[in-house]
Amino acid sequence: MHILLFGGFLGSGKTTLILQVAKYLTDSRRQTVAIIENEIGAAGVDDKLFSDRGLQVKRLFGGCVCCQIGTDLISAMDEIYTAVKPDWLIIEMTGLAYPSKTAGMIRKYSKVYSAFKTVTIVDRGRWSELVAMLKPLVIGQVAGSDLIVLNKADLAGEEIQKIKCDLQDIDPGLRVVSVSAIRELPAAVLEEVINCE
Repeated sequence: MHILLFGGFLGSGKTTLILQVAKYLTDSRRQTVAIIENEIGAAGVDDKLFSDRGLQVKRLFGGCVCCQIGTDLISAMDEIYTAVKPDWLIIEMTGLAYPSKTAGMIRKYSKVYSAFKTVTIVDRGRWSELVAMLKPLVIGQVAGSDLIVLNKADLAGEEIQKIKCDLQDIDPGLRVVSVSAIRELPAAVLEEVINCE
């Protein structure tokens, strides 16, 4: 089972991107996909979008998997691997999570994956605002990611090159792609997202 772990601040476009990735995997590659959705509150919003498209969704509520309900995530992964046996498991983190912490926990405690990748979505239009107000969180979400998807490239906002420089300052090894996930993504970008080891 391949795992894609998606992080990024609230409203960055995680769900939109995940839907495109899941559609690409199921339609173009004819592979099966299951999704774990982590929500802070008691009810999920995005899981209906996923379920309406025929994707199997497991919801984890009540806290963030990176700091409160990590054992629930590992148990859910084991359950999905045993019961569903999907080719791909997509994990959508809450917008307040630190993907690298969850990735470390998965790498340490899970034995059900053959390949793994952490993808963090960055909102181009709100980059400076988020860094100014929530710098530790933004840096924590970006650092250690395998791929940064700089989303909303079609909207007015900061120059993409400046944001890429900021991201390189946070982590010089980051791989960054710019997209507008509201439009259909090119196959090359989708391949970049799913290319994992």
